[in-house]
Amino acid sequence: MVHPQRFRQSIYRNTKAILLPESNIKSQNRWLMLIKLSLSASIPFMIAIFTIVSYIQQMQIDKNNREKDLEIANLTRIQDQMIANITRLHDLEVANLTQIKDWEIAMANLIIANETKIQDRQIAEENRNEDRAQQYDLHYETLYSKYIEDISTIFYKQPYNQTIFTSEENKMLYIRRKTLMTLRSIDSERRSQLFVFLYENNLLPDQSSPNTTISLIGAHLKNITIESPVTGSYQFDYLSLQSLNLMNAIFIGCTFKGNTNFNGSIMTNVQFIGATFEGQLTAYKVKLINASFIDCTFKKKVIFQNCDLSYAKFNRSNFNQLSSVSVILTNGSFIDCKFNGKIEFRDSVMNGISIINSEFEKNIGHEFSSVSLDYSDCHNISLDYVNFHSSSLSYSNFRGAHLTGVQFDLKTFITNSDFSDSIFRWARFDQTNLFGSTIDLNQFYSSEFRNVVLPNGTWVIDKEEILKNGNAEKNCPIPSGNKIQLPWEEEIGPPILYHHNISYSNSLVGNCSYKCPNEDVCCMEQRIELLRYLLFVESGELQYTLSAYFGSDSECAEGLIEVWILTPKWPFRRKFSNPYIKSSGNYIQWQETKDTFKLPKDNEYVFHVRVVFNLYSDSCYIDNIKFRLEQN
Repeated sequence: MVHPQRFRQSIYRNTKAILLPESNIKSQNRWLMLIKLSLSASIPFMIAIFTIVSYIQQMQIDKNNREKDLEIANLTRIQDQMIANITRLHDLEVANLTQIKDWEIAMANLIIANETKIQDRQIAEENRNEDRAQQYDLHYETLYSKYIEDISTIFYKQPYNQTIFTSEENKMLYIRRKTLMTLRSIDSERRSQLFVFLYENNLLPDQSSPNTTISLIGAHLKNITIESPVTGSYQFDYLSLQSLNLMNAIFIGCTFKGNTNFNGSIMTNVQFIGATFEGQLTAYKVKLINASFIDCTFKKKVIFQNCDLSYAKFNRSNFNQLSSVSVILTNGSFIDCKFNGKIEFRDSVMNGISIINSEFEKNIGHEFSSVSLDYSDCHNISLDYVNFHSSSLSYSNFRGAHLTGVQFDLKTFITNSDFSDSIFRWARFDQTNLFGSTIDLNQFYSSEFRNVVLPNGTWVIDKEEILKNGNAEKNCPIPSGNKIQLPWEEEIGPPILYHHNISYSNSLVGNCSYKCPNEDVCCMEQRIELLRYLLFVESGELQYTLSAYFGSDSECAEGLIEVWILTPKWPFRRKFSNPYIKSSGNYIQWQETKDTFKLPKDNEYVFHVRVVFNLYSDSCYIDNIKFRLEQN
């Protein structure tokens, strides 16, 4: 757009320049006139153009303003809508929070109301229980007081000449019935008091005075607590608590004089704390599950027979002879105990038992016979001259143990047990299975192994002759023609010991052999027992070998001498016989024959070896008859 002021100034300058030369004045005047006319005509045109341009610009400005106003209006509307939405959401959130708060307040009030109601019920229940307990207590007290009064009347208030009992026995029976009925009707606290009352009046069962005391067989003494006063311990003389209920009973600081008898009683969870048993303690068919003997002293023999002592605990207790026969002592424990006199466990199950820091008197010969001690814990134990017969100590812990003169025999199993850092002195292993145990043979000092399965599975078989005098050398040399020696027995005709003094034959079979003295049939037999080898016999992996030397100083036909092996019950029979033998010259020709076989796992352990000399066998000899066992 052209500015009017600047346009006029431009016209003026141009006009002035034209008019300056005088020579051109006229011409300039004409041009000036034309220019003026042009300028006069252009000014309205310019004004029109300017007006049009201004109008267009104003229209564009108005359009832009309208668009901007519309955009602003839209933005304002969107902003107002967003503000309205936010306001609605905030109001909704506030309403929800208010509703939640109101719900929480309502729930809290409900919980408080319920708790208050529960507390009220509990208080009411406690009050009722307290009232009930007071009623029971009053009831128990009434029963107990009536019992005491009744018994006291019998003993102290009733004139002797006016007694209602025809005999002392009837009086004791009445007191017994009254006592049993009362014990079943009162609580444990008064049962304890009643027990003390019987003790103070010398009415407790006394084995030495059965006619002046009552029997408590069938009595209910559950949960009683008998604790000696500080003035002195309760002393029970020859106490006999047979076939009664002593579950959860506690005896603290009591002394049991004379023999004490708990036969047939239920004593689960019973506790003897600081008790002293001065006489023999006998328990036959007693349930002593989880029983505790803490700091107890047993001055005489203790006998447990056919008892269940599972989880029983003997802590810091001293024994003087202990005999346990057919007991169950699984997961029990002897901790810090002292065993004096002979300790004997027979035919018992003691799996998982712990014997820790306990001392056994030396050189006594303690015995564990037919006892299962699997999974037991005996670490750091010290055992001197303890015998384990036909027992099992598998999967047990004997780490750091000191075992002196200990004997394991008669099929004792110690498989997969831990003997790390243990020491064996003068130990004896006979018929013992040590397979899989952690044990070092360097831990043994002057120890003996016979018929043992070593930890690596190797067999150590006793080399002693199983068949006795198979070489005919017993009581030899003697004059020819003597009868056979035991353990051979004559079956048919009398075989004899034949003495031959031939140097070549002596190098093989010694000085004597067996033969039949004439052409008749002879037979001798020997019984063999393999009891010492049962560990191998029952494994089913045993190989048997029967062998003999057959000889002749002239000619012996084949089969004239038969060697049989058989069992008395099991249908088993095997035999082998001599080969043909011919000797020329002044010597006996010998040939060895043997038979090797296996038997099933459940075979007999008794065999008979029979030697039969058939007809015309008087020129035949047999010697060095052997029966051997080997690992297959």
